[in-house]
Amino acid sequence: MTILHNYFEQAYPGPFISLDLSPTWSRMKRCFHIGIAALYLAAGLAAQSGTKELSPVLTQPAVQSVAEEGRLETGLQPFGYSFFKPRGAEKLAVTAGAMTPEYQLGAGDRLAIYLGGKAQETFEAIVSADGQLFIPTLGVLPVQGLSFAEFKKQLQQKLQGLYTHFTLDVMLVEPKWIRVGVTGEVRIPGQYTITALSSVLDAVSQADGPTAIGSLRDIQVFRGDSRVLQEDLYDYLLKPGTGVYGRLQSGDQIFVPVCRKRVQVRGEVYRPAIYEINPRRPETVTQIIALAGGLTDDAYTEKLEYSHREEKGDRRVRYLDWSTLQQNPDQDPVLQNEDRIQIFSKLEQMPKKLVTVFGEVNRPGEYEFEENMRVSDLIYKAGYLNRSAYMLSAQVARVEPMQPAQTIEVDLVAVLLRGEREKDLLLDADDQLFVRRIPGWRVGQNVELRGEVKFPGLYPIVKDSSTLKMLLTEAGGFTDEALVGEAKLIRKREAVVEDKEFLRLKNMARDEMSKLEYEYFVMKQNNADIQEIVVDFHRLMFENDRSQDVFLEDGDLIYIPQTPKVVMISGRVSKPGGVVFQPNANLEHYIRQAGGYTWDADSRRTKVIKVTGEICDDEEVHTFVPGDRIWVPRKADHNYWQIFRDIMLVAGQIATMYLVIHTATK
Repeated sequence: MTILHNYFEQAYPGPFISLDLSPTWSRMKRCFHIGIAALYLAAGLAAQSGTKELSPVLTQPAVQSVAEEGRLETGLQPFGYSFFKPRGAEKLAVTAGAMTPEYQLGAGDRLAIYLGGKAQETFEAIVSADGQLFIPTLGVLPVQGLSFAEFKKQLQQKLQGLYTHFTLDVMLVEPKWIRVGVTGEVRIPGQYTITALSSVLDAVSQADGPTAIGSLRDIQVFRGDSRVLQEDLYDYLLKPGTGVYGRLQSGDQIFVPVCRKRVQVRGEVYRPAIYEINPRRPETVTQIIALAGGLTDDAYTEKLEYSHREEKGDRRVRYLDWSTLQQNPDQDPVLQNEDRIQIFSKLEQMPKKLVTVFGEVNRPGEYEFEENMRVSDLIYKAGYLNRSAYMLSAQVARVEPMQPAQTIEVDLVAVLLRGEREKDLLLDADDQLFVRRIPGWRVGQNVELRGEVKFPGLYPIVKDSSTLKMLLTEAGGFTDEALVGEAKLIRKREAVVEDKEFLRLKNMARDEMSKLEYEYFVMKQNNADIQEIVVDFHRLMFENDRSQDVFLEDGDLIYIPQTPKVVMISGRVSKPGGVVFQPNANLEHYIRQAGGYTWDADSRRTKVIKVTGEICDDEEVHTFVPGDRIWVPRKADHNYWQIFRDIMLVAGQIATMYLVIHTATK
């Protein structure tokens, strides 16, 4: 009960656990805890039901998760563990006759016996619990412990006394079921029912495989007090049909120990991974590379990197030659825990041959050089020309060893349109192709008009000709809900001089900047891309003030916001925000709706910002319209103690002067 109670305390913490109840209620609470915990455990067992039965041995998920996290940091996964996937209550498939002549018969084995020749008979028989097999015409035969080959030989001899000229065939139709235990570093340790034909691998699979720290190469089988088998599951995974031959018997205990030694193999092998070293025999660099599938065709065999951790903890790196290791096995290093093997690519050892294309192509940049590569090939690799490409002449810049740089003209019209191959220049490595822009080419310029105009959207403009008023007139003017006083003209700013300091700070982390650097970075970032052009839209459109008109530029954004249905109040009021507009309402109405003035409000300096942008004193405003703003400032701070000190200082000085004068005149 203590175990259940502790389990519930950890798995289902609740506020009622800490209540101070009377002894009677405490006992009821304890029973309630135990009951809930039992339901939790039962639900967990039900989720894992089937052929599996859990043992009292508990797994250690915390240790497992830490081990898995450590392996993921290397970028490699331990080899073989992906083979074991949760299978639920899946039963092992049984194939008739899938057994060896050494298979030992026992209770539960179902056999099929076929007699051919003159005696045409077929019958099945099951070995009874006491190891007896009943066969018609022969009676009961003791078969417990006999190998399959021995049984067939004995049956052949007995049938020879009854039949002549016959053939005999015996098959195992269904093997017996046995009970084995799987413990140690497996995901779900416990007792399992499997067939007698099952291998150690099958049994471990039923337990959902080893944990992240479990061994694959030292699986141990105990029968009674003796260890009867040690299996290396790599033999099955890498060489199926050549290993995992040991047969299990009912009552066997399979133990998966902790994996003690692992090495990393990365680079140009077919299976880069983390491999376990066989604990029963030493393994070398070449043997582990063989486990990893061997070297790829791109492997740089003259310099294999072998990293070994020495006793003091420092790493020592050696470089090995693959051919030397194969010719001189005595120079093949024996691997230890945490060794690392890196196989480099020979492609990385050779300088890359590149060609480059600049200018008016869809994908400018570097491309791998190929033999017999021509200008047209490079242009097609770069996604062909843009519409703005100047095809009458392109330039290829070429640098040859011990020769001055040269520029070669290429007629792209002849190369691409007329297909004149003799003018399609053969390229060399490191050539650079420049495709120029058509002189004076310019894509149509436009501006965007958003918000409260009758026809918002994109509009084409003519540089140094289209103006803001022309655009607003073309767009149908403002709507009735336009907040003209808040309209804005936003323009992209082009940097005249490159700010190297700002570019440097952009590549730095916040904690690497000084306070001054960070303030400069924020200031430049906030003002780096756009700027607002100050325009009084009301005077421009309603008073025809041409001084407010400006020429538009490509990319300009004009935004006309919607007039809110409220009068905004900010500053020293109890509830700043929007107050619903009421026709004929005065200033006091809106102040009351906003909760009134705060104690430190300077009501005499209240300002009204009209929707047109005009700023007025409160006495000048008698009516409000939607979108108007009321701002109540704060009273100026007064340091009354300082005032008192100043008064006392002046009074003291006056008194001193009086005493001096009075004394002098006596």
